[in-house]
Amino acid sequence: MEVTKNRSILKTISYRIVGFINTFLISFFVISYGSENFDTISPLYVALIVLILKMITYYIHERVWNSYKYGRINQKVIRLRSFFKSLTWRLAASTITFFSAIFITSNLDWTKSIIIYEIMSGLLIYYIHERVWNKTQWGRIKL
Repeated sequence: MEVTKNRSILKTISYRIVGFINTFLISFFVISYGSENFDTISPLYVALIVLILKMITYYIHERVWNSYKYGRINQKVIRLRSFFKSLTWRLAASTITFFSAIFITSNLDWTKSIIIYEIMSGLLIYYIHERVWNKTQWGRIKL
């Protein structure tokens, strides 16, 4: 099975919409809880920077994984492949979030909290997103 670039682009967009909301909400609650001011600008900046950087990284991550046949059986994808994709994505995504959050907030405690919550929620969100897309045949070419 081969996966088209259009499928990778649509997966990138759909995941990043959910990811943007997740990053914004986590950043908003961490920063609002940790400061005396009600701040929506900093979480928005974190989420926007992360959106742009992760969109590019997600697409590359998806294309690299599409070049490997591990975990693909005929037109199906095994759960272990989705799990490993989740782990590799989370490593890249958390690195991006760390540097973006520390750049915007200059607060290591807030950044660590954002990363911890994002790792927990992000693994689950990515795995579910991946399993849903594995049920969709659009953008797959049978070889």
